[in-house]
Parts: sequence; C-alpha cells; structure tokens
Amino acid sequence: MAYTQEISRHNKACFLFLLDQSYSMEEPLGASQNRKCDELVAAINGWLQNMAIRASGDQGIKDWMDIGVLGYRTDQRGMPIIESALRGPLAGRSIVSICDIGMNPIRIDQRMQFIPDEETGEVIQIPCEVPIWIDPVAEGGTPMCHMFYHAKELLSVWIQEHPYSFPPIVVHITDGESQDGDPIPIAQELTQLATQDGNVLLFNCHLSMMASDSFMFPATPAGLPDQLAYALFEMSSILPESFYHHAVMEGFPLQPGARGMAFNADMVCLIQFLNMGTQAAPGLR
Repeated sequence: MAYTQEISRHNKACFLFLLDQSYSMEEPLGASQNRKCDELVAAINGWLQNMAIRASGDQGIKDWMDIGVLGYRTDQRGMPIIESALRGPLAGRSIVSICDIGMNPIRIDQRMQFIPDEETGEVIQIPCEVPIWIDPVAEGGTPMCHMFYHAKELLSVWIQEHPYSFPPIVVHITDGESQDGDPIPIAQELTQLATQDGNVLLFNCHLSMMASDSFMFPATPAGLPDQLAYALFEMSSILPESFYHHAVMEGFPLQPGARGMAFNADMVCLIQFLNMGTQAAPGLR
C-alpha cells in the first residue's frame, strides 16, 4: 500500500509551500479587516513553529523533514519572480531542514494572546513570543504555471535523493487565477513525480475576500462556483486513505474520492487545511 512509509531521520518528509504573493493579496481575507498576505504568513509562521517544536527532543531538533516555502509573483515588467519566501539566514534557500528552521528565525515578535481566565471567565491578554521566518509580500501578477514548473524541478531532485521516503506534500495557497496559461497540465506533471511510497500530493487552498460558503475537500466538482474552483479541483490530489480517515476523525463530512482542496477559505479554514494537509502523514500524528 502506498503512503504508509513512516517519517524518520532515515526517511525524511518533504513539505513544499507555494504562496501567491500577487497584488490582490492586499485585499482583506473573508470580509475581515486583515489582509490575506498577513493572515497567510501568520498561518505559515505558526505551522513552522509547531513543526520545530514537535521535532525538538532531549538531543536537540531531529532532522526528520525538509521544508520549502516559495513565493511567486511578477515584477513591474510582468516577468515571473519565483523565490524562497524565507528571510534572514535562510534567504535564497529553496528547501531547508527542520533543524535550519528551528535555529534560524528572522526575529522574535511580541504578540498578545487572548485566553479565558479559569477563575473569572474573563478574557485576559498574555504577552507571548512568536518566531518569524517569512514576511508578507503583495505585488504584481500570478505566474502559477512558472511556480508549478519550478516546484517540479525542485522535487525531482529531492526525490532522487530520498527514493524511499513518504512522497512530498505540496501545499499551494492562492487567491486568483493563473496569469501565465493553464496550470492544470504542469500541476499534473508535478503529481506524476513519485517515491517508492506513492506520488507527490498536491493540495490547493483558495483564499477569498468574500464571506462566502467555503468548500473543503470536495469529492466532485459539482456545485463549485467558477472556473478557478474547477481548475484547483482538477489539480488537487485525491486524499490517501490515511488522510481521509484523519479528516473524518477531525469532523469533516467527507465523501469517497475527496480531494485536497479548499475554496473560499477564511483564516479558520486555512489553519484547518494546513493541519489536515500536513499532519496526517505517518509519524506526524
């Protein structure tokens, strides 16, 4: 059976995030007051922090996964910019180990955390430290085809070096249509890459500025609102059995054939999507 390889130092995992950094990411997310690009980097920074904590042990951070965070947009001439979204010591590196992540945040921000007081029931503010690896970017257009081609090239090399590992998981987060052609064929080429444990998994999440009904892990394109939603559905992988059962246990009412896709996602859906899309792999539970 595919998608059963345990994640370990000997058989590392690979998570590749593809982040839309186009100008429309300046828009508010889900009718909130917060920009899509701000909410997106908050979610990714939070995920990176959680993974670094989970990889930490008595002997330091276990080297059990590689991570890439790539941003894509165009410059003022319309030329594609595909680059690592990581900054600081990791700037310019497409794929790094979780050890590199844990040891090299750009900075530590102070944030206020709102939690209920157990005695009074009132909500109190507690200062907390938040490590930051990426900052928001919003400019230019959406060269999605170039992004998927770049991801394919990166993962082709990674798979050659890790042929027995759990297949790489790609999480693509966007708010708009591709502006450099039809992305479906190149996305399908990406998901044809495979380790001996299965094909690359591609999950797609669409962020909306509208307070619309979200579509989480649909099994068919029926009812999807537009061509963009259909394209993201066509590009998204069918959930492997372990992911499907994990999602059902998390309360998602899935149908057989459910795909790794979310449409019209708000911040809550985005965090649910990240967790479901990355933490159901064997060894990460």
